[in-house]
Order: sequence, then C-alpha cells, then structure tokens
Amino acid sequence: MSRRARLSLPGGVFHVVSRFAGDEWWLDREGARDAYLGALNRAASAGGVEVLAYCLMSNHVHLVVVQGEQSLERFAKSLHTGFAGWAHEHARGRKAHGPVFADRPRTILIEPEPYLLELVRYVHNNPVRAGLVKFARSSRWSSHPAYIDRAAAPPWLNTSRVLERFGKDKRSAAERFDRFVDEGRDQTRRPELSGPADAAQAALVRRTLAEGHRLSNGILGSAAFVTRMQLQTERSKDVRSQTGRALPKPGKQGRASVRPTARQLIEAVLKHQGVAASELRERPRTRRSASAKRLAVWLWVHEYAGQQSAMARALQLDSSIISRYYGQALATADTLAKPAAAVAAVLRKATH
Repeated sequence: MSRRARLSLPGGVFHVVSRFAGDEWWLDREGARDAYLGALNRAASAGGVEVLAYCLMSNHVHLVVVQGEQSLERFAKSLHTGFAGWAHEHARGRKAHGPVFADRPRTILIEPEPYLLELVRYVHNNPVRAGLVKFARSSRWSSHPAYIDRAAAPPWLNTSRVLERFGKDKRSAAERFDRFVDEGRDQTRRPELSGPADAAQAALVRRTLAEGHRLSNGILGSAAFVTRMQLQTERSKDVRSQTGRALPKPGKQGRASVRPTARQLIEAVLKHQGVAASELRERPRTRRSASAKRLAVWLWVHEYAGQQSAMARALQLDSSIISRYYGQALATADTLAKPAAAVAAVLRKATH
C-alpha cells in the first residue's frame, strides 16, 4: 500500500507530534534535550520553518510551527535524522540498533483563529498533565519559560506572534499569557488538538481532494477553512497523488501563465494599493505597507507558483516573515481575490 499524502502548506500553522520507537524515554538521557533543540535549530533554519512553541517530554515531542518554503515532511526528516545521529553515537554506542523514532510525526493543520492560543496553551501544559510540575512556568523543557522571560529565548523561537495578542507591552503581555496558560492546566487531553481529525472532518477532506487521495493527518478548523486549505494544498508542489504524479501547481489553472519578476509584481501591487515604495521600509510598519506585502506574497506564491525565498530577497525580509504573510493571506483569501485579480490583469498586459 502506498504511503498517504502529506499536507504541505507554506505559511500553514501545524501541531507536530513525534514519538520515539518503543515509547523509549530518549529525552531523559543526559544531553538529549539539548541535542534535540540543536537539531531543531538546524532543521528549522534550513527549511525556513518558524517555531512558535515546543515541549520535550520523555518519550515524545510537541512542536507548533509555521511551515516555510520547504515541505513539513522534509523538515521533520531533517530534524529526526539530526537527533537520531546524536542518539546512535552518544547513547547506543557508535553502531546503530534500529530506528529512534516510531514513524513519521503526526501533524495537524490548525486554523489560527481561534485555535492557535489554545494549542500553545495545550502544548505548554503537557508537563502539568503528566504530573511532572504543578505549573507550566516550572518546566525547564518547554518554550513557556522563554515566553515569560524566565529563560533566554533561542533565536529560532518566535514568541511575538502569540504574545502580541496579549498586549503591546512585553512584560504585561507575558504576565497575561502566563495566567492564560495557567487557566488551562486542569484540562485533560484534547484529541482535536493532538489527534487525527474526526470522521466528519476526514470525510470532508476526502471529498475535497477527490477520489484517490487520503490524508494521514488532520485539520482543525471550520468547514470553510478545511475546504480552502485542501484546495490550496492540492496545488502545492510537495503534495503527490497516490500514483506518484505531482498535482497541479498554482499558476497552472488557466490564470496567470507568464510569471513577472518579483520586483515587477511588487511595483504593480504598490501602484494598485497607492503605497509608496518608501513605506515598505518604514519601521514600525504601517497597516498599508503590511497589506501590500501580504497581497504581493499571495500573488507571487498562489498565482505564479513563485518561491517564497525570491520574494523574501525582493522585499529584503526574512523568509519566516514571508511565510507569516502568506499564512495571513490564506486566512483572508476571500478578501484578496478582487485586488489580486486586478493586479494580475495589469501584469498580464505588461508581460505580453
């Protein structure tokens, strides 16, 4: 039987759960957690993945990530290979004795509103549910201490996307976030946040992808979100049909067939939106400039199948920020349809 298709969605927010083979308590070994975080740093940097939260339990790991340009499966493979190399060398001697991880990780695509905060709280409270600590703030091996300034945040961990929802002042936002997480410490396991999709969601996924496509992971969100994400996913170059053929990419559906340069696209968006090029470099960024960047990223990836790294270079932004803009655009795709069509029409005239 062929392996099932994996969701691949640049800019999508995912809960990733990895378990060790045989439920072995790998992360209780000396140096293991530091080695895992080192592997996470390398894999996230290489794949343009934005890490929003993590929790390292003894026999499994929880991550909340925003997919970058590289597929999430490639990111997970890089991460697992990196840690397995350490495990084989430092904990089992230099000779390998079988797999370290149980299989591919379970991944759940979530709709950021209203589930992102709930998911981060759920992940940070894993040590509490396991009876290891009384409060999330007491755990040494989750990202919660970094969120509340009890530990230094590693450079690859982005806490701002969550904390900005609790206020502009960093200290008060951290205090509110800590209270929010603590309010959920009595919650039991929530399958919708960490398990497979329920039967109704799975059926909707199958209908959306059509016959011949199944998913080995879930989606958490409204029916509209599930449908929109699957339609976007089936155009992704990283999704394969069971026959092994690549599914159609954006830009191959009879829309915009000639790709402009990233600079041409940005200029067309700025003109349409009435935004001066200088506004793109202003700090703090204005709402107008953020909207223009979001539209440019959406057009570049969705209409022209452009690489996010190319748009990052053109806008002089980090790839993780481009992924964030694309994720925001996905959540508001309906409102972008009209301006995107107008800009694409102008670009078609200019490139023909």
